[in-house]
Amino acid sequence: MAYRISHRDSTAQASLRRIARGQAKAAIRSIDALGCDTAAAIHDVRKRCKKIRALLRLVRPTFDGYRGENKALRDIAAPLGPLRDAEVLVATFDQVVDAVRPDDAATFAPVRHELQRHHRTGADAHDPDVLLRTAREALQLALTRIKTWQLTENGFDAFAGGLKASYRRGRKAMRDACRDGGNEAFHAWRKRCKDHTFHLRLLQPIWPGPMQAQRACAAELGDALGLHHDLAVLAAHIRGKSGPDRGAIDALVTRIHARQHELAARAGSLGARLYAESPSALAKSWRRRHAAWRREP
Repeated sequence: MAYRISHRDSTAQASLRRIARGQAKAAIRSIDALGCDTAAAIHDVRKRCKKIRALLRLVRPTFDGYRGENKALRDIAAPLGPLRDAEVLVATFDQVVDAVRPDDAATFAPVRHELQRHHRTGADAHDPDVLLRTAREALQLALTRIKTWQLTENGFDAFAGGLKASYRRGRKAMRDACRDGGNEAFHAWRKRCKDHTFHLRLLQPIWPGPMQAQRACAAELGDALGLHHDLAVLAAHIRGKSGPDRGAIDALVTRIHARQHELAARAGSLGARLYAESPSALAKSWRRRHAAWRREP
């Protein structure tokens, strides 16, 4: 089912249940797929859980079950994180190192070998099949609970409070990251940016063209912040290793920091556009567009 509100939904509560149910079922299908690619399934399950949690943040002020359901979904995805993170380390390394240049490949080869060993060690320590079976059981239980989810408001009132609060947190996270410049601040901004990207997708039908453009901006910002975080994790990981040549590690960390600086500058430019409106102005304009959308045949 589409990850957005629909005229076919009789109420905001119906939208909430339909969208959450669709994401949970899609995650289960990824696990059940014949010849399941465990890495792909892990990525998909984590992504679906994040999408449901973003949906819950959109209705948080009007959903009394938010705290418990948010925790349940976080607990489904959390055990899958280490395996995915180890895989991302190798992919991030490959983005930083230009493998086309033989000198680079030779210089940093010991570092890449260590990252691959770390990935294999994680897979050996955490059986992906067992983790996915456990996640599937929890998703099935979530599907049962979704049927009973209830909102205290309807129409745009069901979304307004959560939208405004999430957007405000995103603006604050942007200011903190641009002022502080630290990895943790940028990671916090990334999470808030992800929420707003999902909210743009969920509510896109109320003004499809312009909100699609905003969503593209948010997605680009999220990619920049995501790579910034992946680079931070990679730098921290390799700095803590004594095996590979120290000179190679120092050279790679220098390259990582240079790339992070570029990403931070790009994120600041995109964020200034995405968060140009105040939270109140955003909520008011989206309310008017939602009302116009509801009047359509």
